[in-house]
Amino acid sequence: MGVIGAARTLLRVQYEIVRAPMSVLDQSVLPVVFDDGAPARLACEHLLVGCDRAAARWLADTPAATRADRLRRRSAPTRYALARGSRRTHLATDAVLARHRARFEQRRRHTAI
Repeated sequence: MGVIGAARTLLRVQYEIVRAPMSVLDQSVLPVVFDDGAPARLACEHLLVGCDRAAARWLADTPAATRADRLRRRSAPTRYALARGSRRTHLATDAVLARHRARFEQRRRHTAI
């Protein structure tokens, strides 16, 4: 093990120490305080996924990569459901605007005659 390997090992240990409170927060506190679709919980999970991915890439930390993948998969159904709901809302809004636009054009044509 060279200098770089030793430095990575030391940084992995330090990351695990910093990650421990975040794990407790994610596993114990957030599920009690927030439901699965709460924006605060999704933001915390997104932050944890980003931290774990960075640690996996920079420190060659396989457990961090596994945690990031597990967290991303756990929140994926909720994120997708929220995105589908938002899309439905936008489509409904677009339909209402199209109807209003058509009425406006019809009235404008009628008054121009």
